[in-house]
Amino acid sequence: MGTLTAPAKAPARTLWGERRTVYRPPVQITPQAVPADVAEQADQDARCIARVLDGDREAFAVLVTRYSDPLYRHALNMTGSADVAEDIVQQSFIKAYEHLGEVRGRFDAWVFRIVANGCKDWLKNIRRTHTSYEEDDQPSHLATPDEELDRSELRVDLDRALGQLSDSLREAFIMKHVEGRSYEEMAEMLGSTVGALKMRVHRAREALQAILEEKYA
Repeated sequence: MGTLTAPAKAPARTLWGERRTVYRPPVQITPQAVPADVAEQADQDARCIARVLDGDREAFAVLVTRYSDPLYRHALNMTGSADVAEDIVQQSFIKAYEHLGEVRGRFDAWVFRIVANGCKDWLKNIRRTHTSYEEDDQPSHLATPDEELDRSELRVDLDRALGQLSDSLREAFIMKHVEGRSYEEMAEMLGSTVGALKMRVHRAREALQAILEEKYA
C-alpha cells in the first residue's frame, strides 16, 4: 500500500474551481435527496478511499464531487456566509484527505462531522471576539433588488432568530427542517441518539417561537 502524503498548500482556487460569489440565503427549504441504497454508496466510498490510500490521489476527487454540495449547503445554513462556508468545506476536505486512513464507518457521516465542527468553531470565535454576527460576518440578506423582492420580512426575522440559537440547537433545526434529514440519519451523522435530537429540535422550535413572538405577538 502506498504512503498517503499531505497535500500541498491549498491554492487560491477552491475545490470547485473559482470562488463562488453569489450569496444564497441561510434558510432554503430544499429537502436533501437520500441515496436509494446507502449501503451501496458506502461501499463505493470505501473503494475510493482504498484507491487513495494505495496512491491514487485523483480518486479523492470523486468523494469531493459527491459530497461537496450538501456539505456546502449545511455550512452556509450554519454560518450565513458563502465565503465562510466555502472555506470551511475546503479546509474540511483537506483535513479529511490528511486523515483518510482514520475513517471508520461511513465516509459521509465522518466528513460531515468535520464540517459541522468547523462551523461550530467559527461561530464560537465570532462570539468570543464580540463581533456582530448579523452585520459584519454575513453578506446582506438583501444583496440585490431581486433578492429584496423575493425575501419576506418574516424570512429575514427567521434567519436572525436562527442566529440567536445555541450552536447545537441551530444545527439540529437546520438538519431537520432545512435539509430535510430524518432523525435516524441525523443520529448517524452526529454520533448522537434519536431521542436526544428530537429534544434539540423541540427546544429549537420553542426558542424560535419565543423569539418571533416578541415581534409578532
